Amino acid sequence: MGSESLRLGTLYFLAIVLSLAFHEAAHALMAYVLGDSTAKDRGRLTLNPLVHLDTLGTIMIAFMAFQGMGIGWAKPVPVDTNSLKKSRYIGLVSLAGPLSNLILAVLGFQLFLLFQAILLPNIGLHVNIERLIIDFLRVFVLVNIALTAFNLLPVYPLDGAKVVSSLLPPTLSRQFDAFFIKFGSWPLLFFVVWEWFFPFPGPLSFILGPFTRFLLQVLEKSAFWIM
Repeated sequence: MGSESLRLGTLYFLAIVLSLAFHEAAHALMAYVLGDSTAKDRGRLTLNPLVHLDTLGTIMIAFMAFQGMGIGWAKPVPVDTNSLKKSRYIGLVSLAGPLSNLILAVLGFQLFLLFQAILLPNIGLHVNIERLIIDFLRVFVLVNIALTAFNLLPVYPLDGAKVVSSLLPPTLSRQFDAFFIKFGSWPLLFFVVWEWFFPFPGPLSFILGPFTRFLLQVLEKSAFWIM
């Protein structure tokens, strides 16, 4: 692995770890606001990445960051739906994670533009430091766009599945949940493996491609106050 690949992989690893910590803390905060203190009581209402890291998930994050393929994860935030003010609020708790990543993507993009247009030309940092800041912000934005889009997929165990389940009528919601109870994470694993091994795009590409482009357009629109 060359020095540039190592450098870029390190930036991706840091961006993913920080973004996942924010993602899980957002779940914990929303659950607490809606009546469930389980995550808070277990110390998960924090932005400290070390609290949220899962050992195997972190190894996979590193593999993904340095090899450009794979899937990583943090420890899921525990939620007691019986403690929520309404059981269907689990959809809001689940939505909080991807929404937090979208917010990070917007803020990261604004910082990216601010540094490029105003700060870096005027504060006289060393060229290597300037490049490090710009590259990290670029990676940070891309990572959070990817986390937003990916986690909104309506496939277990992603947040999108719980969001969809909470919006369906009770009978359909139970059928939807029963399907994923029966098959677990296998559908998601199948879709991910498809992208690795088949020479043509799979369902993830067809869904995530347009949605990611839409999120990029949202970011471009959010840049109005700087541009």
